[in-house]
Amino acid sequence: MFPDLNVTQIWLLSNGVGALAFIGLTVFIAVGVPARHAAFRLLVAASAITGLWFVLLAVAPLLSIEGPLLDLVETVRTGLWLMTAAWVMPTTAGSRRHRWLRGFAVAIPAVTIGCLGWRVLDSTGHMLTGHSVAFALGAIAMSLYGLVLVEQTYRASGLDARWAVKYLCIALTTLFAYDFVMYTGALAAHHIALSVWSARGAVNALVVPLIGLAAARNAQWSARLSVSHQAIFRTGALIVAGGYLMAVAGGSVYIRRFDSSWAEVGALLFTITATLLLVIFFLSGQVRGHARVLLHKHLLSYRYDYREQWLALTRRLGRDDDDIDVYERAIRAIAQPVDSPAGALWLARDGRFTCVAEWNMAAADVSESLDGTLALYLAKMGWVVDRIEYQAEPAKYEGLELPAWFLALERSRLIIPLFAGPRRLVGFMVLAEPRARFDLNWEEIDLLKAFAQQIGVYLDYQEANRALTQARQFEAFNRLTAFLMHDLKNIAGQQSLMLENAERHKHNPAFVDDMIATIDNSVTRMRGVLSQLRKVSRSDNRAERVDVDTAIEHLIDELANTRPVPVRRGAKSAAVVNTDRDRLIMVLRHLVRNAQDATGDDGHVDIQTRTCDSGIEIAVTDDGEGMSAAFIRDSLFQPFVSTKSTRGMGIGAYQVRDFARAAGGDVFVDSTPGEGTRFAMVLPVVGDAVDRSRGEPEP
Repeated sequence: MFPDLNVTQIWLLSNGVGALAFIGLTVFIAVGVPARHAAFRLLVAASAITGLWFVLLAVAPLLSIEGPLLDLVETVRTGLWLMTAAWVMPTTAGSRRHRWLRGFAVAIPAVTIGCLGWRVLDSTGHMLTGHSVAFALGAIAMSLYGLVLVEQTYRASGLDARWAVKYLCIALTTLFAYDFVMYTGALAAHHIALSVWSARGAVNALVVPLIGLAAARNAQWSARLSVSHQAIFRTGALIVAGGYLMAVAGGSVYIRRFDSSWAEVGALLFTITATLLLVIFFLSGQVRGHARVLLHKHLLSYRYDYREQWLALTRRLGRDDDDIDVYERAIRAIAQPVDSPAGALWLARDGRFTCVAEWNMAAADVSESLDGTLALYLAKMGWVVDRIEYQAEPAKYEGLELPAWFLALERSRLIIPLFAGPRRLVGFMVLAEPRARFDLNWEEIDLLKAFAQQIGVYLDYQEANRALTQARQFEAFNRLTAFLMHDLKNIAGQQSLMLENAERHKHNPAFVDDMIATIDNSVTRMRGVLSQLRKVSRSDNRAERVDVDTAIEHLIDELANTRPVPVRRGAKSAAVVNTDRDRLIMVLRHLVRNAQDATGDDGHVDIQTRTCDSGIEIAVTDDGEGMSAAFIRDSLFQPFVSTKSTRGMGIGAYQVRDFARAAGGDVFVDSTPGEGTRFAMVLPVVGDAVDRSRGEPEP
């Protein structure tokens, strides 16, 4: 059906179509389109030179036109399209970045033309033949840079601007991508596929209607465009990757020049290895961090795109599709802009700044006093504390002494105060040294302060919601307590009545006596529970001098029939504390019962006492299941959080700590999963009993 064409006929047809298409495009733009844009003359020149170039290609076999002259004309043609792409992208007046972009668009073709000039004529005036590697490398560089300019222009364009430039972007992408693929393959394989070379004219002709349509819309090209920092970073990555691949292709060509059986294998191995290294480096967070620092230092007037940063912060804080809690999410949200790989968060809880979350940083056991030097400094100054600046110029921080725990944290760099309101310090955050080290300037400080203010308000609302939830839980617990007191009172009344009737109507003395003793014991215990519940609900604590050893012995006798039986270890303390005796026994009972619940019947539960600087330490130790550090930090002392399912209400540990702190002491927990737990309660001793208690030998 179709006539057979030889290679020369296909060549003439393809390049002839390309020549006619671009000559027609030149006439259309020059005559039918008003010159409203700075890139208009470049577009006309590029179309005209492209038409001339295709004419030369078409007649080259007939007139014996050699490669160097064609290479030179093609370089001028590609350079004009590259300059058109650079001038199509408008910018604000005086933009240094845009001057650099245009400068490169002129410099790359100029350098390539300079390298090719000597090949057109040798020193004797004779034409040289053949294509050069310099031309191929120049063509690849121009094509790659052209793709970068087109990508950056389209990505930064708004909807209105894209209406004007999208067809030109499609056309230029086609021209540059075709040349890039063709010459990259030629450099690697030492030749250009004949079908690819012959089809070039026809492929170029396909984009002529797109360029004509874009030229008709050229009045819209002047819409002001802005290039985001993310687009610049991606563009830079594309340039680096393209340049690297060009170098790899050059190395592969050099290896193949060796006349050896291993040349082809070596070139392939070199190419694959180099490509793998490129992928590994681009996946490295540290490499990306160094690249961002280099880009921000030398190409951008501002380090951060504030609109993008603010939107990104909002997205990070608003996410709920992962397993990360709100506190760790807050750390990541403020760490990511400065490329920090780790951090920890402290919030004001229970009279101290407590570490509530950590991300790749071991700081769970660290706390800071609300009226400590660091907290007072942060509340007063509101500054971001930079460890490197502090070590270099400590006078700037007006006598601030960094806490030892901060200096001991691995790679700790920044302390960022978190405010809810003008000067209400709700916490602070510690961030690790960024992956790519940089000096903290005013821009980073302002960004961190803005983010810290937003996150401080966010976390303050979280803490208020947490406190409200606990208050509601306590309200429910108080109602439950009222019902429980009522029920226990009725039971105690029934048991008392049974006791009275049994004494009047006993028939079996031994049985009845035993029953009476049992009932009497139950009544006594239930009345004790009622008494404790009344005290808890009214906060009615009756302080008195309580001998710690006597209280422990009473507890051990009370729990003698439980398993495992609690055992007193070590010497007695002879310590006396000023507290409510019943509540002391109650909280110790909580500790022992928790230890027994965590330990099997064949386990061990020990009670030990020892004196310390803060008073008397009462420790309950077991060899049971143990607890993780995260559970101790986040859940152990939270009311109504229990590991006993329906067997516990989750208030025992909370009551123990509340009791200890109300008495002027505190509690400390040391636990290892699978090995056991040591729960120590420290209480201040009565003044005149201190010396006597210290006189006892320690176990």
